[in-house]
Amino acid sequence: MQKKIKVLQIGTTNWDEVESIPKQLDWNFAPSSNLERILTFEDTKSAQTFDAILFTDFSGIHNINCLNDIGQSYAVLFTQETLPNDPAIRAFLKLKLAQAVSIKNKKLLLEQIVYAFFDNQSGIKLGINMIRIAPTFGGSCKYEGNAYLELEGEFGKEFEPLAFWQKNIYVDPNKKIEVWPEFVKSADCELKISFFETINGSTDTKQSSWSVNEKGLESPIVIGGTHNETSGSFLNVIIYAKGSGKVKIGSLHYRWSRLGLGQFLLGGQRYADSKRQEFMYYFNPGDMKPPLNVYFAGYRSLEGFEGYFMMKKMNAPFILLSDPRLEGGAFYLGSEEFEKKIKTVITDSLHYLGFDNSQLILSGISMGTFGALYYGSKLRPHAIIAGKPLLNVGTIATNGRILRPQEFDTALDLLRLISGESSQAAADRLNKRFWDAFSKTDFKDTIVAAAYMKNDDYDRYAFRELVEKLQRKNVKVIGRGYIGRHNDNTSAIVNWFLTQYRYILKNDFGRK
Repeated sequence: MQKKIKVLQIGTTNWDEVESIPKQLDWNFAPSSNLERILTFEDTKSAQTFDAILFTDFSGIHNINCLNDIGQSYAVLFTQETLPNDPAIRAFLKLKLAQAVSIKNKKLLLEQIVYAFFDNQSGIKLGINMIRIAPTFGGSCKYEGNAYLELEGEFGKEFEPLAFWQKNIYVDPNKKIEVWPEFVKSADCELKISFFETINGSTDTKQSSWSVNEKGLESPIVIGGTHNETSGSFLNVIIYAKGSGKVKIGSLHYRWSRLGLGQFLLGGQRYADSKRQEFMYYFNPGDMKPPLNVYFAGYRSLEGFEGYFMMKKMNAPFILLSDPRLEGGAFYLGSEEFEKKIKTVITDSLHYLGFDNSQLILSGISMGTFGALYYGSKLRPHAIIAGKPLLNVGTIATNGRILRPQEFDTALDLLRLISGESSQAAADRLNKRFWDAFSKTDFKDTIVAAAYMKNDDYDRYAFRELVEKLQRKNVKVIGRGYIGRHNDNTSAIVNWFLTQYRYILKNDFGRK
């Protein structure tokens, strides 16, 4: 049975008396002129918590701070039409990172709450190994590792089937999903994507179907109107093309949708560059006191944010960054616009909090260490905390031939994605890309703490090179080595990682 979403409406008119409230919502009302009632509902004398707080009117509010402990970040909604000038209310909305919604269509807003305020997160990708080429296509094809399937030729004067995914998409009951196809194409051809729905458990041969043109593909496709309220449904996806030229098809991503109120988590954000390459980020202001802690997620096949509860437990402001590309991530490397945006996300959050770079900590484990150290060279934070550093991505790719055959081919895919080729020279240039940025940076005010595996089979000399470069600059380095290969003792690395965080938060920022 689906858990009901507990909603608190604050305003002058109780919607439960004038609107049809969906059965999935546990509706509560408190008049805006008497917020103390929130703390003394009939069934309890203690403060309550709510999944969502909806302000429909701010009239008469004079003690909004009594809500500080009952609403999570991004779970506070206010209507665009009622934003007040009261400084205390505006400060509260800023603290909670409240989201503006419209009440012009109340039924639509209630549906948005039903579908957006769920627990957990879900994101899956269908790789190019799942793609089958339409038998009617007579052009050439080639694979670029596991990143792209390239198809070139004449596609036809009218839309013709080009390719389809052999595996279908499952749409969970009581969920809507967002679909994001990766592709790059030449200007002389045009694409559209068609969806064909089958109801789970149905023997009906009639299918619902619809298509999305290129304009609709500029943002994630929200799948609505499916027959998924009781048993879910399955979607088959076909790409159509017309014209001529070249089409490179990448992964097909699909995620639970929050209908504009977040990606994966409430308040989660998404960025895609001009080549449709994505990263996700989530900012939580915590108690709005220094420092801002940034965590770059490690390699993960399932898409979504990593480390939410770990970072939230620190009570300080934090950012989560996630890279959904390739099989489990692309080390946060990308185009100039892609990398510039990651830096901007961090600096904008610092400005929001009123912090400077001396009140910033970057961190990550495994793949996330590359992000922490690479962007650390651009941001010069107070500290960088790295567990199992991976820095020579080109070397990781070439090591796959002997040390780890067929175990981490994503490194080869990354080499090709970034450099366009798979060669020793390309691997050397990829290594140089990190060390050029790192060597140019003055880390004199930065603490670097890194734990490493002494027998690391991915990037064996990463820690040694890191220390050599930093010692020349008289940088404080805290290091710890553990016996084993890269994935042999993750629990010890995580414990060390958290110990360093606790030490720096307590001793450098006076946090308990």
